[in-house]
Amino acid sequence: MAAIGTAVVLSMTACGQSGIFSDAGTNVATAPDKSQYLDLSALSEEGGTEEGWNSYSTYTVTYGTFSTEMTALRANLRMLETTCVKAEYQVGTMRLTELLVEKYQYVTAGTPVARVTMEIDEVDLQELERKLLRLQQRYIEAQEEFLKSQEKREVLFARWPPQRTIDITQYDQAQLDFEQTAAGYERQIADLQEQIEKLQGLARQTEIVAEEDGFILDVSLLQKGQKLDNGTVILQLAPADKICLEFSDQLEHYGYGNQVTLVTGEKKVAQSYDAMVVSAVGKALSSQWDVSVSRLEGDYDIAQLLGNGPFNVTGQTSVMENVLLIPAEAVTVEKQKYYVTVLGEGGSMTKTQFIPGGSNAKYYWVFDGLEEGVRIVMP
Repeated sequence: MAAIGTAVVLSMTACGQSGIFSDAGTNVATAPDKSQYLDLSALSEEGGTEEGWNSYSTYTVTYGTFSTEMTALRANLRMLETTCVKAEYQVGTMRLTELLVEKYQYVTAGTPVARVTMEIDEVDLQELERKLLRLQQRYIEAQEEFLKSQEKREVLFARWPPQRTIDITQYDQAQLDFEQTAAGYERQIADLQEQIEKLQGLARQTEIVAEEDGFILDVSLLQKGQKLDNGTVILQLAPADKICLEFSDQLEHYGYGNQVTLVTGEKKVAQSYDAMVVSAVGKALSSQWDVSVSRLEGDYDIAQLLGNGPFNVTGQTSVMENVLLIPAEAVTVEKQKYYVTVLGEGGSMTKTQFIPGGSNAKYYWVFDGLEEGVRIVMP
């Protein structure tokens, strides 16, 4: 009895790891052999008949694969961060013509969210164009002057070798100096051209678009014709790649890499997606990190999930390889103790207690009390 008491303590240690309280399905790799027997001890000593024979089957305890299917856990959408779509410009005046989206709408990158008109100061644009023209003319003049000076240097190359080497070196250095000067001109010209193109682009701008896929959380209260200062927030957006599914797993049944099924929506329109539990390492540096919260990744688009709750997660866990299995129907439970009937030599039967490590709808796996090859009587 002392040995059994010790085994019970060990069994309780194993329960938290193997899901002893689960009551769902199983996956057994190899089905142990069953065979038919006749209970000769049931015959009467005074000449029994065939009607007195008691037929039964036995099950040979062997190793197999045990798993439990978890009850559904509820998942929730979580927004990891939000962004804003703003009116952004450097010069001119922007006015709102029309808002094109609504709160709780899902938008994709490039979707127009507002129509606007731009008022550009033509004087500013003309002044930039004049600056560009003057700079281009100076650049052309500098090029012409440089080419003339280089031609003079070539004519004046000395015939005396030492001096000729010096002249050629000066010629090459002048070439390098002008290349730096030319690069400066080209940078200034490119900068002015960019400013002009921006102004011209602003003058043509009629829309503000979403820069990324996302879910609109809020739309600013703006009036038609209202001036939009640079940086005015048009709407608040939850980026699609920053929306995830998380579920609370207090017993930590599901670990990293567990394959699960995500079921969304009501029963009549429910949809299923393959998903996987991913690591919470990304939250480890956050003050909001919770080790019992798991995150999902799957073959779904987040847009498919928005507005299609509730979200349920199911899957198999506590998979155990090479454990002794016995059918649930062979087990009797009395005062929280578990028994099977063991068939011995000569047809003897012994009521034997064992300690289960876990169970599901079809099998118990044996923590202690039975060995491989033992035959147990099926009811």
